[in-house]
Amino acid sequence: MMSAAEVIAEIQTLTPAERASVIEKTLPQLSVEQLKLIDRQLRRLANPEVPDSFWDGIEDSEDGRVVDMETALYETPPPSVLDRTLPRP
Repeated sequence: MMSAAEVIAEIQTLTPAERASVIEKTLPQLSVEQLKLIDRQLRRLANPEVPDSFWDGIEDSEDGRVVDMETALYETPPPSVLDRTLPRP
């Protein structure tokens, strides 16, 4: 069995067409969640000037972890949210 370092070294010796072939055959074996994580990591790596806090917000939105502005401004958050945001004495 090859180590990850050995596999990476082998991939680096391939031509671009051969690398594309490896990707074409590898990606379909991954789950949707794994593909999403890869996409997010590539996006962050391709844009190093963008702060992580921005990407965190984008990912929260993509995953449906959002609250509309009216709710955020005028309703009291549930206790579990308050426990995480209030400073501890």
